[in-house]
Amino acid sequence: MPRSDTGSLCDLFAEHVVRSPDAPAVAYGPTALTYRQLDRVTNSLAARLRELGVQTDRLVAIRAERSVSLVVGMLATVKAGGAYLTLDPALPAARSRTVLEESKPVALLAEAGGEDPSGLGIPVLTVAGHLGDAVWDSAAHDARVDGGATPDDLAYVVYTSGSSGTPKGICVTHFNVAQRTRDVDYLRFDPGDRVAQISNASFDAATIEVWGALLNGAELIGFDRDTILSPGLLARALRERRIDTMVVATPLFNQLAADDPATFATVSQVLVGGDVMGVSQANAVAALPNCTLLNGYGPAECTTLATAHHVTPMPPDQLRVPIGRPISNTTCYVLDEALRPRPAGVPGELYIGGDAVARGYLDRPDLTDERFLPDPFATEPGMRMYATGDQVLQLPDGTLDFLGRTDFQVKVRGFRVETNEVDATLLQHPAVAEAVTVADTDAQTGDKSLVSYYVTTAAGTAPETDDVLSFLRDRLPEYMVPARLIRLPELPKNANMKIDRARLPAPEKPSPVTAGAATGELDDEITALIGQLLNVPHFGREENFFDAGGQSMLAIRLLTQVGRRFDVAMTLAEFFEDPTARGIADHIREARS
Repeated sequence: MPRSDTGSLCDLFAEHVVRSPDAPAVAYGPTALTYRQLDRVTNSLAARLRELGVQTDRLVAIRAERSVSLVVGMLATVKAGGAYLTLDPALPAARSRTVLEESKPVALLAEAGGEDPSGLGIPVLTVAGHLGDAVWDSAAHDARVDGGATPDDLAYVVYTSGSSGTPKGICVTHFNVAQRTRDVDYLRFDPGDRVAQISNASFDAATIEVWGALLNGAELIGFDRDTILSPGLLARALRERRIDTMVVATPLFNQLAADDPATFATVSQVLVGGDVMGVSQANAVAALPNCTLLNGYGPAECTTLATAHHVTPMPPDQLRVPIGRPISNTTCYVLDEALRPRPAGVPGELYIGGDAVARGYLDRPDLTDERFLPDPFATEPGMRMYATGDQVLQLPDGTLDFLGRTDFQVKVRGFRVETNEVDATLLQHPAVAEAVTVADTDAQTGDKSLVSYYVTTAAGTAPETDDVLSFLRDRLPEYMVPARLIRLPELPKNANMKIDRARLPAPEKPSPVTAGAATGELDDEITALIGQLLNVPHFGREENFFDAGGQSMLAIRLLTQVGRRFDVAMTLAEFFEDPTARGIADHIREARS
């Protein structure tokens, strides 16, 4: 499709404002806007952004949870001609500052305003000031704000983990987004459909949710975090809100499908991506009538998605769910080190070409040239392909099978992590001399967690593990903080004096924890449950679940088991208030009383 015929995201959204102005566009909790109303509030905010100097290829940071404010900020930014950069409010201040220092946004949008959290003096705008009936019901805001963005201009920048110790920003254009969300063959987006918005704002899957809905006349339905992470609540909400399409990260899908496959029974299309899909979970959901399950694959450098596989029931002993075939406007090549095609059945590195290959990395021309290469197989001049670093092979039927990484990049809970970045952050600690991080896979669940090995400096006293963990939590997103830290006298080296990962000691597998059957006390029973889940012997009643290596996916599993065993519902938010065995036991006692 010629770029001149595609139009910017603003143009494509405007088509539906003209065609169906009173059709529902977005709903989060009590706030629901039609296409006309969403157009008006984003025109209002876009005009303010223009006053601040927003123009093509200039960034606007958005710091908001899943909310109407997030969607309004995204659309208003591209209307003003700029590109948005979403920041997770849970990011440590040091990492947010690093991202903001490099990206240099013109403004920062926040739900409730306040000061610039980075201390860089970035003007902060409150989105809520443009959200109200005085704006969305006023024809005075019908005049379109046109920042002059073209299909080749930036639409957004998303940051991912970087091997050098610094996160890197991926630059995605209007054209890239349109190719992924309009007239596509992997999902069906029709006017009037209801699309769930459950992805974290800083996770690139939100691209498919938000723009897949708004560029096709569908309605975007927001879900709060407690609902998303509570299987029973989510199943009921999907049914009550009549969701047609949802995109879900693989770790969350695996957890929900293992708990109750019927969670997805009322959803017409479920797109899963970000990690390795469990075969048994896939089979259970694929067997549901009237539910199409898709296993998607794609790096953020290729605008979220590159391949998709329509999952049908598989033999239970099958090792993996294929990642499928290239989706529309995409080409995939399995190549050797000399960029020669590999025959079917022979592993090689996956290279992705087509119209959704991103522009490159923000202010990183060296890294861009390394990973974004001229496409020698393209029929059009100037096309590029992205070197994924992933090993795949082509099956006899033409589908692709994912084998793993060629470098030290891993997926943890659906997030891409460069283990070298964790190492680089560890080495910033004044008492750490050497460090290496690896992914450990749970033999029973297949879940991956990070394990960091480190050597302390000769001078001074070795730091306590809690001190090192606290140091990392202040600098890394929660999903990048290792579940376990192991201090060694030295790291094993090979003959070339490089760290020999194969000789690292395996993380200790503790003996099973037995329940307090002798005392029969509720606290002991919960303590034993957590100890078994985390593989931590002698887990204490007052010990913090997350400090002991727990994370959100394990918390969901824990609360599901608690609910079944004690017939008591507990939300993740309630657990966060006191994430201890005693806290759960107190909640159960209070519910029973």
